[in-house]
Amino acid sequence: MRSLCRHLVAALALLFCSHASAVPYPTEDQLRTAIVEVAGMLQSEGIELGILDARKEGLARPLMAAGLSLPSGVCLIYYNTKPEDGLNQFFDSIAQKDLPVMLIAMAVHEASHCIEQREVYIRKRFDKVLPPDFNRDDMTVQGYLSVVKSGALVRWSEVLADIASVLYLKRAVPDQWVRLSKIIAAMRHDLAWKWPEHDTSAWLHQIIAADAGEAVNQSLFETAFQLRREFRPSE
Repeated sequence: MRSLCRHLVAALALLFCSHASAVPYPTEDQLRTAIVEVAGMLQSEGIELGILDARKEGLARPLMAAGLSLPSGVCLIYYNTKPEDGLNQFFDSIAQKDLPVMLIAMAVHEASHCIEQREVYIRKRFDKVLPPDFNRDDMTVQGYLSVVKSGALVRWSEVLADIASVLYLKRAVPDQWVRLSKIIAAMRHDLAWKWPEHDTSAWLHQIIAADAGEAVNQSLFETAFQLRREFRPSE
């Protein structure tokens, strides 16, 4: 009986500790705080930041989403506090102390979508945005929109955004960036059954192994564009 009691106490202690260290789904305040942190990065690119509640705007995308407002040139980043099953598992793998920097990395991910949209819709730099083997002859904004709507560029765009996240982690937490970047890569791989077009793990593993970082005299986003082309895995 005494041995059984010891086992029960140990089990209860383990259960308590696991719940105490588990990271709950991010709150509105945590998401907004993380998004605000990328305002300076966007301003250095000449882009203002706008923050909106996804559910109030009628968007169902989980956690965060972003888009460049063409009339105003504002990068609109949406947050969603409604828990999503797949992402719940992802947050379970993150320590509480790592959550703030990981959320900022996710906000950098979203900001990169605005940067990419500016390059194509405003600056019309199709060579920079499209994959190297993609037919760019006589490409127009309308033609690019058609390609986007077909879904052919979803992964290509997600790769850019995830590379930007990894570059941010290397800048912000140089002693921890490899571990945290591998968590992102693992999440992408593990959730491929649900979001196959978002599986960027092949790119991320190559970039982590190569110890790739920001280029000298180049913005984080410009480096992300460069690395996306340089480390493109064979598919």
